[in-house]
Amino acid sequence: MKKLWLFISLLCLTPVYTLAVGVNDIHNIFDAVEFIKKAVRFDSITIKSDVPYDLVQWAIKKYCPQSAVDQAAKELEPLREVWVASITKPGINKSLSDRFDMVKWLILEQKKDNQYRYCKDSYLLFSILKTTQELYTWEKDPKKTNTKTNNTQNKSQETKANSESHNSASTKKLDFTFIHDTSWLPNDAKKSFSETTENYLQEIMADLVDINILDKNDLKTLNNKIEVTYLQSCNVTEWTFRVIRNKQTGAYTFKEIKLIIAYCDKNNTPERQKRHVQQILAHELWHYIYFFKDRNPSKFSEICWDNGKMNCLPEEFVSNYAKKSKEEDYAESFAYWYLYNTDGSSDDGHWAAPDNPINRRARYFEELFEEEEDDDDDEK
Repeated sequence: MKKLWLFISLLCLTPVYTLAVGVNDIHNIFDAVEFIKKAVRFDSITIKSDVPYDLVQWAIKKYCPQSAVDQAAKELEPLREVWVASITKPGINKSLSDRFDMVKWLILEQKKDNQYRYCKDSYLLFSILKTTQELYTWEKDPKKTNTKTNNTQNKSQETKANSESHNSASTKKLDFTFIHDTSWLPNDAKKSFSETTENYLQEIMADLVDINILDKNDLKTLNNKIEVTYLQSCNVTEWTFRVIRNKQTGAYTFKEIKLIIAYCDKNNTPERQKRHVQQILAHELWHYIYFFKDRNPSKFSEICWDNGKMNCLPEEFVSNYAKKSKEEDYAESFAYWYLYNTDGSSDDGHWAAPDNPINRRARYFEELFEEEEDDDDDEK
């Protein structure tokens, strides 16, 4: 009898691999997963590698009892929430790489004495491995998330339309679209949390236009290039600002802003959400100001930086993150100045002492805006 062969194209890999698998050689989930591991050299993959998750799903669906798959699906979201929440911001890329290797090791060390447990654990472990790699990809290789753009743009348009009908009359709406990816949110929060976030984001954009920090050209540049991804976690929040620099001219071109916003069931108050969302957006927008609107940002850096080194005391920065670099000091200081001082209030005395470097930063921003308004008057 002629031996049958099953040809499987691994479309999720680059380059495309074609495997010839003897049907008579695979009888169960153990054989299937082990074959996949050997075929793609699973023991040597890294967080930067293409992993055949689709093929593993095919094997689990074909050879595993449905009860094991159903149980794993129930356990996945709580496990993923704990896993993501345990990843702290400092050194996140190194941490994610280490965690990826740890989950890979658990997969390689799986015991084959119980089919039900092996199926359930394979489902969970490969899902957590994928989550870890996606978190890394958002930070290190934003191009890989571009495939979501069309779907998330449609979701954003729908979210924007809904939020307009629920938005208060006092909030000015702009012809501006944020891209929302709610796929990681629990179903009961997808609409409400993203709508509320959309309102807060729109509010800060409208206010920055009203006080002449942003103009119509800025809105055109930024439109559809601020992507908001939500994670169900109480700890993880990330944001990235991307520009492209021409090596020959040194000129910068704006690429995108990505905000990863945590949804926390335990501490999800409107006040906390609003302050949290608006602070990280203000921070990232001020990176945009730094590169594209401030004609001489080195004047700001002279307050607390000398050749890239701090020359101010730790307490003379608005936050620990501001001490990372002169660019982060610039962005973080603006976020604090804008949120805590534009209405004449102060945050824990940050702006009290006239000669305090924090207060000098505030005066810098005020004078910067005054100069921009004078320029606008001259053009008129």
